Amino acid sequence: DQKEQVTPRRLAGGQHVVQLDAEGTYQCSLTGLIFEVTEAVKITYSLLSWSKYANLVEKPWIVGGPLFDVRCDSSRALTSIQFPHSLCLGG
Repeated sequence: DQKEQVTPRRLAGGQHVVQLDAEGTYQCSLTGLIFEVTEAVKITYSLLSWSKYANLVEKPWIVGGPLFDVRCDSSRALTSIQFPHSLCLGG
């Protein structure tokens, strides 16, 4: 369960990019996203606003966490993404 911490380079428009140089499991130090890859790959990602997509969420579901746009230059290399989550225990 070893994850290498990576710090992304910030791009314009709130985007982040990481160049992962080898197979492994990597965790973004800023967003908490975890990427599992089978080879070297470049991943670009950003946080989106729910305002554009909230109407797609049907009741009883509610918007409850961050929304990410993740792009990868090799779809076969990216085998999984673990998204951060939160749990509100108060009320």
